[in-house]
Amino acid sequence: MLYAPTWEGWDGNPGNTSVILAGENIVRELLTDPKVRLLYKPHPMTGSVDPRAGRANDRIRAMIAEANTKRSGDRPGPEAAAELARRADELNRLTSTAFRPSADEIERMKLQGAPDGDRAAAVAAATTAWESAYWASLPVWEHQIVTGPRPAIFTCFNQADVLISDVSSVVSDYLTSEKPYAVANTSGMTEEEFRAAFPTVRAATILTPEAEGMAGLLEAVRDPEKDTLAAARSELKVHLLGPSDPPSLVRFNQATQALCDKADERRARMATRLSDEIPSQREARDAAEEMELESGSPEPEETATV
Repeated sequence: MLYAPTWEGWDGNPGNTSVILAGENIVRELLTDPKVRLLYKPHPMTGSVDPRAGRANDRIRAMIAEANTKRSGDRPGPEAAAELARRADELNRLTSTAFRPSADEIERMKLQGAPDGDRAAAVAAATTAWESAYWASLPVWEHQIVTGPRPAIFTCFNQADVLISDVSSVVSDYLTSEKPYAVANTSGMTEEEFRAAFPTVRAATILTPEAEGMAGLLEAVRDPEKDTLAAARSELKVHLLGPSDPPSLVRFNQATQALCDKADERRARMATRLSDEIPSQREARDAAEEMELESGSPEPEETATV
């Protein structure tokens, strides 16, 4: 189970994050189930605006740490830690950037940009290898608190059978997997109002601040026949993210090329129209002379200067 709540935001809306009103209840429900392994990944800005969110986050982390003292099992050997360290060194080598002492912000931004060509492929491969080593270095029975830029949220998606989150981009990204997910409703709205207001929750199990709805969520994960929202998730994925075939990059390139073709056609039409409507310089001069002759205007008399 991946619990990835968002932060409290700037506007004080209690529905922004579930950490304050529902977080501890959600985690408590999950920790009481011996068949659940929890991955907790709070937003890095949790508590930066509302101290209550920070305190709730601390309590949740303490709950997870305590729950781990009551679990046991085999742990990966020292070779797993050594492999993780080796993969981390390789990834750091590829992604680290050295600056001149006098480098300004523009130079630093340029050097820290996305790697190009073969280096980009090498970084992607090293990242995948580090992620595999990271998860292999952890006991499969142990709850985890995931913080920092690594591992990224997407590799956490791959480790999880189900997501619990808030109304945020995390839900839209997770929908690509079509796996079950739940959203905590701490907005004060009814479930019907909540589903109508936020399209991303239309295929979700809705959890109350007291974590009601968790039992049904776990049943849907463990028994596919009880997963009544599978078709809704598939439809919502296409609605929010578009079809997966052809891939989004292919569709983007096709749309871009279509716009370029349309622009070329417009330029060709305008060039034809202008060539028909606007006379050339010689044609304009001849037409002016002809009009002058037709008007019969006398030639200007020459005057002598004495």
